[in-house]
Amino acid sequence: MAMKHPTRVRIIEPVILFVLIALVIYYGVNALNAQDLLWFQSKAVELEPMRIVIRHEGREETIVPGHENFNALAEAAQLSLSSPSNTDLINLGLSDTSLSYFDDEGVLLELYFSRPVQYHTSYRTGDPTQLLVPIEGRHAGKGYFFRGAEGEWWFGAMRMGDPVPLLDTMARLGYPVDRATPLTN
Repeated sequence: MAMKHPTRVRIIEPVILFVLIALVIYYGVNALNAQDLLWFQSKAVELEPMRIVIRHEGREETIVPGHENFNALAEAAQLSLSSPSNTDLINLGLSDTSLSYFDDEGVLLELYFSRPVQYHTSYRTGDPTQLLVPIEGRHAGKGYFFRGAEGEWWFGAMRMGDPVPLLDTMARLGYPVDRATPLTN
């Protein structure tokens, strides 16, 4: 009995299979690296601060729910901080010198949360319960913000996707603001 040979070579099925396998591997490696199955969303699950602290030239103001400026600041923070624009943590930290600078100069915004903020990103962000945003002075003007927990600030900055809502709100409240300069990571 003679064997029949196919009249044409099928190439589309192996190519589709190869592409699907490559996509599964890409997704799996990123999910393992970020320890997050939704890493591709590049956003925060929820950003609802329980307390906001503004440091301005040596003065500190604590803003809690019910304060006249709380809702405006919380909404602006949600818009600016929930979708970071960087693809990895930025190689930048807060030294003791930088932190002491804000004791007497510049404007700094700190947000404190009752439970950790979960960022869906392709890199590990930890479980921060506090975020720090330089508004005017050191590290300001580039859209950076820093994560931390238990009173400590972690190494590795993130960049706001759109700093304008937060900066506009701070300016409306009368604080000096360094406008963010668009940068690439």
